[in-house]
Amino acid sequence: MIGKYFDGALALAMGAALLVVLTVVGWMSYQAGAASGARAAAAERERTLQAEQAATREALERLQAAQTRGDTLSRQLAAAIRETGRLRKERDDAISRTTTGRVCLDEPALRVLDGAPGLDADLPDAAGGAARADAGHVATDTHVARWALDAGGRYDECRRRLDALIGWHEEGPR
Repeated sequence: MIGKYFDGALALAMGAALLVVLTVVGWMSYQAGAASGARAAAAERERTLQAEQAATREALERLQAAQTRGDTLSRQLAAAIRETGRLRKERDDAISRTTTGRVCLDEPALRVLDGAPGLDADLPDAAGGAARADAGHVATDTHVARWALDAGGRYDECRRRLDALIGWHEEGPR
């Protein structure tokens, strides 16, 4: 009978040992899996961090390139506007020397022009003698020439500004 109990105890001990071995193996497998998962998660975090850093560097480089392009175009535009101003002064002086102040457009013609889109024909009265004072609101050849220079200058400045904006966008990253 002792043998019977001994066999049962041995079987129970072996079962308990097997249970302990299985528990230890299971725990070790869990730990290995957890460690492997942690390594995989850490590797994924590292890849994500590197991708974000690369994207940040690329965005910074694009921003710096855009600022450099903008600064260059702004300097070119400012230089062109200064040159236009200098040339305008020269042309204005030449208009003063080459026009006579004679009536070029009288009041009915000025009223027609004043109603046209984009035109401001509100030119000052001509200075001069009594004949000019009786003429009413007129534009002299000097007024018309200066108005034309002003309109051309404004158009040219607008064109230059738009060209600079277009150039900035066309040279930008694709």
